[in-house]
Amino acid sequence: MIELLRVPSLLTVQDSGREGYRKLGVPVSGYMDDYSARIANYLVGNPGNSPLLEFLLAGPTLRFNASSVFAVAGDVDARLNGIPIEPWESHWAKRGDVLEVGTLRSGLYGYIAFAGGIKCERLLGSCSAYPKANLGRPLKAGDTLSLGYAVLTGREGRHLPGELRPDYSGNRREIRVVLGPNLEHFTGEGVETFLSETYTVTPESDRMGYRLDGPAIGHSSLGADIVTEPLMPGAVQVPADGRPIVMMRDAQTTGGYAKVATVISADLHLLAQSRPGTGVRFRAVTVEEALEILRGREKTLGAIEAFLKGEMRAYKVKAGGKEFTAFAGKVKY
Repeated sequence: MIELLRVPSLLTVQDSGREGYRKLGVPVSGYMDDYSARIANYLVGNPGNSPLLEFLLAGPTLRFNASSVFAVAGDVDARLNGIPIEPWESHWAKRGDVLEVGTLRSGLYGYIAFAGGIKCERLLGSCSAYPKANLGRPLKAGDTLSLGYAVLTGREGRHLPGELRPDYSGNRREIRVVLGPNLEHFTGEGVETFLSETYTVTPESDRMGYRLDGPAIGHSSLGADIVTEPLMPGAVQVPADGRPIVMMRDAQTTGGYAKVATVISADLHLLAQSRPGTGVRFRAVTVEEALEILRGREKTLGAIEAFLKGEMRAYKVKAGGKEFTAFAGKVKY
């Protein structure tokens, strides 16, 4: 069991989300940055979809009431009993130890994973908190959480090389999209504006959607409104003011604004980690290209999982614009 001593910002339990309930009006929810969250789970030997803690900008302080192996994912300072520890590495904690997680230097969301995952009541098949529908709630100081059973030996000391760590620094992002499905609601100039101009993430952004500011995207004579239709995370709605809104993990399941594009699944975490003020440029790809990019990302995550397990196999991994071969215990370029 762990006890939360200090919770300075939004802190929730999240897993990979609820699948199969959108027809009932229930959002997917789940990790805002599934890439970092899955790696955090791999670091402690969990399946990638295990429930963990997701924090917004500033991490919590917590006490371990039993031995555990944990990992912190994010560009952040962390201390165990006042002693600095490395993020992106699994650590052993004893009963009574206190973990302090600071403020992210880059990105918006950080993660804390525990060997065995967090035990919680699965509501509609998921532990992910979606407070708007009373499916879980934000955590607060004084809350306690039970951890799942896990053999801890061998899970500590796993280290993710710097080359494999996601980089969310900088104030510019290129986000790839598939155009459509409501292109007839936009002028050719409007679509060109969307693909050629820089948009800025605004403070009016949350787990439901990111509002962007920038040049207005022109609508055709059909206007901004459509007959309400299904809506998915990544959909880029454009209301009458011409400023895009990108739907995120807690997005509603239907919407009545025309959609100019959809952010590809492999890039949605990059947008999720963009702080207000970050500049965003969109680049169009085909559906086939989007699928190939996603397959490549999944191959990389599979390689990272195998590398952290210490399996004696070699994998080609692409990260930071480089390709290298990962072996158990070392990285060979």
